[in-house]
Amino acid sequence: MTGIRLQEHHVVARVPKLGDAATIIDAPLTIRVDPLTGHTSRLLHGEKLAPTSRPDLSELTATPPFCPFCEDKIEIATGVFDEQITREGRIRRGLSAVVPNVMAYSEFSSVGLYDTTQHFRDLDELTPEIVSDLLTGLTAYTRGVHSIRPMWHSINANYLPPAGSSLVHPHAQSAHDDFGTTQQRRLIEASNAWEGEQSYWRELVELERGGDRWIGTRGRVRVMTPWSPVGFHEVWMLVPDAADIVDLTEDDCQDLGAVLSAVLQGYHGFNLASFNWAMYGGGPKRSDRYGVLLRAVSRSNPEPMYRSDVTYFERLHGEAMIDLTPEQVAEAMRPHLAGVTHD
Repeated sequence: MTGIRLQEHHVVARVPKLGDAATIIDAPLTIRVDPLTGHTSRLLHGEKLAPTSRPDLSELTATPPFCPFCEDKIEIATGVFDEQITREGRIRRGLSAVVPNVMAYSEFSSVGLYDTTQHFRDLDELTPEIVSDLLTGLTAYTRGVHSIRPMWHSINANYLPPAGSSLVHPHAQSAHDDFGTTQQRRLIEASNAWEGEQSYWRELVELERGGDRWIGTRGRVRVMTPWSPVGFHEVWMLVPDAADIVDLTEDDCQDLGAVLSAVLQGYHGFNLASFNWAMYGGGPKRSDRYGVLLRAVSRSNPEPMYRSDVTYFERLHGEAMIDLTPEQVAEAMRPHLAGVTHD
């Protein structure tokens, strides 16, 4: 028996009918409340915003004369890590490489390249091996930073300009300092305040397993869609037995990579071309009340006059406006993860 309460409110607005303003119709709206943080999402009914075709990415993703992340430039364009973090200089795993970040987003930060040998890989080309090697390298860097002192860790990714990426070459970034991010602190504070006999995250797995939002299991990774999403097509990859990123094993990184690769394959199948993902560490004060969470969301497609998926609701109110329910996203994702996860 779980203490998690899934709460939603049903609202009916009276609006003019599109194309027939003289006719007033009922427009239903569902507002869901996240049972841990209280975050609310608005699930819209009716018209869907999913693209009917994928954009042509060839011009945007063409190899430029100079890219610091390509193999022929990386040795001269990027630095090496301090030996107190790693003696490898640049951390290489398979085709991936992890190098120092030139942008000071945190006290310590890195950039992880999925593949230095190819300037661009589309979503369906980010294979399980490539994504796993990226996560393994970034986790190794995180352990090196953690050896200096315990701190807040996160690993994050922007993919193409609509997701905030300034460089097209696919990459991820890590951030490490004594403060963490607003979302990290909220997650950890709420997790530690949870009054259940076991952690919120273990209770959540028990509640969701086999249900409409459940996708499957791979190793220690639990895959589902969230009750109250913060973004479009949001998928959660949860490791409830790892309190922090430094607790992830090589097997965990392999499993997370396989699952995340399949999620990106799913996005490609939905005619999507841009995404963000974030992996939240548990903070400097270790607690078994938290489990590492990796969440992925899709972003607007990179088209010449694309509409941003971030409005005043998301940016200024912290409230997501979603066109597909989490249950619909899970149903659409399951075929893409059928060979990767099990019930």
